[in-house]
Amino acid sequence: MIQHRNILTGIVIAGCLAWSQIIGPDAIWANAGDMEDAGELELPEVEVRDQSIQTTGTGSLHLEEASPSASRLGLSIRAIPASVEVVDHTMMQERGFRTISEAAQGGTGVSFGDSPGSPANFSMRGFTGQQLRLLYDGLTIGPASMTSRPRDTWNLDRIEILKGPASVLYGEGAMGGGINFVTKRPTLEDRVTTDALLSYGTFNTLRAAAGSGGAIGGSGKLHYRADLSYQSGDQFTGVQRSPFTYWNWTSGVRYDVTRDLDLELSFDIAHDQAVPYWGTPLVSGAFASGAAVHGVVAVGDGRTVDGRFLRQNFGVIDGDMSSLTHWTKLKAAWRPTDRIEVRNQAYHYSADRNWQNAENYRFNAGTQLIDRDRFLVQHDQRIIGDRLELQVNEPIVGHANRFLVGLDFTHLDFTRPSFFNGAADSVSPFGLPGGAFGGGPTARQTALIVTTAVFGEEQFSLTEQLKLVAGFRYDHVDLERELFNTAGVLNTGTSLSRSFNPSTWRAGVVYDLLPGLTLYGQYATAADPVGANLFLVRANQNFDMATGAQWEVGLKQKFWDNRGEWTLAYYDIFRKNILTADSLTSTLNIGRQTSKGVELSAALRPTAAWRLQGNLTFLSARFADFSESTGTTLLSYTGNRPPNVPETMANLWSVYRVPCVVPFDLGAAFRYVGHRYADNANAVRLQAYMTADAWISVPYRNWAVMLRGRNLLDKTYAVWADPAYPSQVLIGAPRTVELMLLARF
Repeated sequence: MIQHRNILTGIVIAGCLAWSQIIGPDAIWANAGDMEDAGELELPEVEVRDQSIQTTGTGSLHLEEASPSASRLGLSIRAIPASVEVVDHTMMQERGFRTISEAAQGGTGVSFGDSPGSPANFSMRGFTGQQLRLLYDGLTIGPASMTSRPRDTWNLDRIEILKGPASVLYGEGAMGGGINFVTKRPTLEDRVTTDALLSYGTFNTLRAAAGSGGAIGGSGKLHYRADLSYQSGDQFTGVQRSPFTYWNWTSGVRYDVTRDLDLELSFDIAHDQAVPYWGTPLVSGAFASGAAVHGVVAVGDGRTVDGRFLRQNFGVIDGDMSSLTHWTKLKAAWRPTDRIEVRNQAYHYSADRNWQNAENYRFNAGTQLIDRDRFLVQHDQRIIGDRLELQVNEPIVGHANRFLVGLDFTHLDFTRPSFFNGAADSVSPFGLPGGAFGGGPTARQTALIVTTAVFGEEQFSLTEQLKLVAGFRYDHVDLERELFNTAGVLNTGTSLSRSFNPSTWRAGVVYDLLPGLTLYGQYATAADPVGANLFLVRANQNFDMATGAQWEVGLKQKFWDNRGEWTLAYYDIFRKNILTADSLTSTLNIGRQTSKGVELSAALRPTAAWRLQGNLTFLSARFADFSESTGTTLLSYTGNRPPNVPETMANLWSVYRVPCVVPFDLGAAFRYVGHRYADNANAVRLQAYMTADAWISVPYRNWAVMLRGRNLLDKTYAVWADPAYPSQVLIGAPRTVELMLLARF
């Protein structure tokens, strides 16, 4: 063993010496004397200060950083009585997260599915889709299942994930938590820096991006940031005939008018277009015969995935999923005293979204063909909003205290033309499916939603170790929902006009057991629509909102001279008054859903060169009282698990920096997702899977080259299923390879 170890050491030393001869002694001296040049790429590096190791990328839980997504008081994550995670830009680059879907799943207990009907949607703490609030720079644009879009991660500074009810911060529709995508914005750096990325991979996947930021002029008062990213590929997750393209432009200018007043104006544009992949249809076991792909699904009636058309796109030839969004924001911050700050953000958002597809694929055992539908839907959405906040940091009878109160206003106008044909045509599963969309007359649906809210937060320090944290929010929501038939006639039976007035609150305690070790507990409430989201609710769902609450306890700690961090949380959530059928013709909002579980996350740097980070989740989510009617049968799902909710998940990342004249990183990642179900009936089971990735990253001066392999074992698995299409599942990407070049100047 010793002999082998010496041989290996000799090989590493010889390789370093050989490389030193190639690059020359001057380069060696420059690189050895100024190793921070590599760090300017935002790649992970070791930085020693006061004998403690500061970390970036893999190996940090950011416990001492503030999280505006979880509290507007400026509290650190360790001081917030809730589970909060940060995936920063450095992590995204190091781990190879190309889209916001890939990046968010790095969070503890977060899984995702890019179903075209609801792209970039997630599951967390037993809740999925519209019960999670997706935010963009802390602002909401509507239910995730309707408004989320695929995005490249280049334009993001970080992603912040708040677990559990978030309605007290963001209003209705945040039962399971919130995920905030924070855009790169101007910083106060004096120098101008420019970043660039270029990558190419399997299936002609191309990424190109560039960004620049810094000071304008010599006054030090004006700063800017602008980023442009492009991503395209011939195939989405390896599925034939599913090309995609993403463009994203983000920009901002900050002007420090005075020492106490600063303004920021930003303008963002995003465009995505794809021929969407809606899933692979399940076929009978007899039809698949020896071509069945085992270990992907388990269905009681024997249906399975057929390997002969595993990655075939059964959409129409002119299928389309696309969107174009514009977002303008004006932010102002004024500090009249050292203890008072007034913040305001006004914004205008517009979005046009389109779907034109055959979306539902059902295997017909009689004809042995795939029966397809046709579905067209478009969104024309406009939002005008403003958020005003007043924060006061003023002691009360000698005790430190932070208090915030604010007003939130949004005016949302939404129009949705749609067309549907449930039995359009049938195609052979073995040929390249053809057929154009066709279409027909559209019906129109509209929603006008005006929301006015007042909210507040408080942190009161009883002692230096013991702090109380509380928050409240009251919303007044006016909804006008109109549905017109294909002739343009208003359907008064399904249209409605009403108001909702949800009140939510949270209260928690944070106690420092030891320096760096914090115990916390919290109780939080939330509210959301009983059935569909507010964009789609109809007169037969004209009930008060569903409500819910969570209690959570946990620990957070930094230890070993800041080389290690870990968090542990136990939570118990219920959602009640959800819409459930009590007969074949009647529905009531008396249903109930529960979820409880344990989450563990940790980051560790055992040596200066080796970094580890991982997380583990166990949960139990159930319908406690829930039924649906098919018109002829009343189906009870009480005791079943909600769709796309795994009970077990785990992630592990390991990065080792090989010491050499030009050091390089060797990285590996493992992800395990337990089995899930495709439908409320739990009739289609998506089997558990594990994937393994690996990469090598070589930074030198202002450059870095990264070679990455994903799903190295080429595991075939079902990543997601849309409950609206239970006869098909979305297959995850096969093994792929990517080569990336990064630069900073």
